[in-house]
Amino acid sequence: MSQLSVYRNEDKYLLTLDEAMSLSGKLGQILRRDSYSESGPYTVRSLYFDSADDRDYYEKLAGNEIRRKIRLRTYSVYADRCKLEVKQKNGNLQHKVSLWVTREDAKEFCKGAFDTLSDYSSENSEAVYIYSELICGAYRPRVLVEYDRLAFMHELFSTRITFDMNVRSSESCFDLFESEAALLPVFNNMTVLEVKYNGVLLDEVSDLLKSYDLSRTSLSKYCISRRVYFDL
Repeated sequence: MSQLSVYRNEDKYLLTLDEAMSLSGKLGQILRRDSYSESGPYTVRSLYFDSADDRDYYEKLAGNEIRRKIRLRTYSVYADRCKLEVKQKNGNLQHKVSLWVTREDAKEFCKGAFDTLSDYSSENSEAVYIYSELICGAYRPRVLVEYDRLAFMHELFSTRITFDMNVRSSESCFDLFESEAALLPVFNNMTVLEVKYNGVLLDEVSDLLKSYDLSRTSLSKYCISRRVYFDL
């Protein structure tokens, strides 16, 4: 199957590097690192798309409960395929649909050409929906975002906790696979913590988070990356 549809809770926090180092060390005693993080943080790169009138960006800034993001995501600029994802949120509940696409098709999407999505419609019920949204909204690439991720997981409640560090972005390069992309830091010495789970958060994790007196945030790496350029 080339399609993955997931419903889950997602809570976000903004941490200092010292808080992130301390919390990740303690989480390592409760959870195990995912396979990509066994030797340390790994790189995540996403190309975000938005409508002709930047609807998704402004709906997020307005604080709308129901909103979405559309992106291409890869974990290596040398990968032969990547994910096209539609992430829809209602408060802290999220529904994410992921479609694996070839490198060649992804390169076309980076140019704003989505016709090859029709090739996936026979095996994927979401491909037609994604295609219609991209075309009807006149979606185009908006910003390339990259960061270093350290991830922990537990099988119970599909628990997954990630620390996203060194967030950087570009609004001049939209090539997901460009190894020499010039990326600017989005914010210094801060880490985005994302806590994802289905239904119930593990007591051990909940108690640990409470001990740090953290405040939840609605921060979006997509929006904050675009604001770097809007504020220049």
